[in-house]
Amino acid sequence: MSKQTLGFNRALGDMAEALNSDITASEKLHLLVRATARALGVRGCSLMLLDAQRMRLFHTASHGLSERYLKKGFLEVERSLTEVLGERVVAILDVATDPRIQFQELAQQERITSILSVPVKIKGEVVGILCVYSRTRREFTAAEEQFLTTVANLAAVVLESGRLNEVEMRPREAKDEPSSHPTPLTSQLKPATFAHPSEEDFARLLDFYQIEWIYEPRSFALQWEGKATEMFTPDFYLPALDLYVEMTTLKPGLTREKNRKVRRLRELYPEVNIKLLARRDYDRLLAKYGHGPLAGAKTHGVGRVLLSAPQVQKRVRQLAKEISHDYEGRHPVLVGVLRGVFCFMADLMRYLTVPTDVDFMAISYYGGESGKAVRVTTDVGINLEGRHILLVEDIVDTGMTLSFVLSHLKARNPASLQVCTLLDKRVRRLADVHLNYVGFEVPDEFLVGYGLDYQEEYRNLPFVALMQEEKPESQVKDAKKHLR
Repeated sequence: MSKQTLGFNRALGDMAEALNSDITASEKLHLLVRATARALGVRGCSLMLLDAQRMRLFHTASHGLSERYLKKGFLEVERSLTEVLGERVVAILDVATDPRIQFQELAQQERITSILSVPVKIKGEVVGILCVYSRTRREFTAAEEQFLTTVANLAAVVLESGRLNEVEMRPREAKDEPSSHPTPLTSQLKPATFAHPSEEDFARLLDFYQIEWIYEPRSFALQWEGKATEMFTPDFYLPALDLYVEMTTLKPGLTREKNRKVRRLRELYPEVNIKLLARRDYDRLLAKYGHGPLAGAKTHGVGRVLLSAPQVQKRVRQLAKEISHDYEGRHPVLVGVLRGVFCFMADLMRYLTVPTDVDFMAISYYGGESGKAVRVTTDVGINLEGRHILLVEDIVDTGMTLSFVLSHLKARNPASLQVCTLLDKRVRRLADVHLNYVGFEVPDEFLVGYGLDYQEEYRNLPFVALMQEEKPESQVKDAKKHLR
């Protein structure tokens, strides 16, 4: 038996032992790529997974590669190593001359000359690729290709095991329900640590809504002096939304600096969609679900009336007129998501002049007893196949809940699916959802009344108002000093 074969067998034995241990899936994958690089004697090794849309590849576990190279940008499937996704082993002898290499200059700066790539498959479906990178020009042998393919199969076992564990952690009644938001493989592998607790909280919220996310996915050059002298790495990338999210803290200096970097990024990369989520915005986002520092805020009750009862009723009548005109000759189904929508739904249906069916559904909410992922707790009882559905919402802010509900309803094969919302808090939007009928665009404030609540209060008010928060005693004292 050759020395190389002995080395491969020893490496595979170590990998098998690690897979049978109680370390996390992320730790197992990092061990696999590290052992692979050492066994093959190469510059580095990386496992890359496809996003949910199968359009981009993300470095998921790697060894021997610099952060600069790993965060160079996403590998577009159509431009890089498409043969591997066609279930073929691909060997590239010289990255400097091969057109399949998307980032040739960076690869050369990384001192990469040759690459060997094999597909990673789960139950026959390609979910990613496993690559090794050599500093020297290298023609990989059949034995080396077979070794790398075996490691790819071991990585697939880890990934599939992680996916099965996700199913096992669901509530018992939800295990047999088909999910319109399957858990992406790239979101199963969490970073060991986050830079700030608020980032971990935000990641949990994204996980609940089953929105795929990548933590600190790539770095953007903002300044150059021959080479990049200033870089900016957004906190999150949401592949399904093609959106970067950068979070800020309460420190004014850091917030100003991040605002500057975001503005600079938008100037240099106008095609990049980025959202700056300030701490104030994030606290309000969590408060919606009864979490965070604002969730237990004391109130004096209702503050300024934003939309009076006559304003609300006038706009509801106008919306009903528009909907009746657009749905003339059809028999739509109005679907509302409980509980805040019931006031708006009741008034809207009374003003419609076309025949309609009405039904409601309920979903679990973040922080409830339903588990780690959003799910439908009460579904629509009407057969929606071939029907014209009008989803009625009281308010749309981040769009994450709406995105989930729309995906669920689309799976019922309706003839059409549109959205009507009374209130649109567009400034808070994360998910790009299309609204067909909008009553009012509203500011980013706590709103109560006309079905909207704060800790189950104020739903019965006939108007929409701002919730009046009680200021801390220190703020009251500062305000009195200012008035003197």
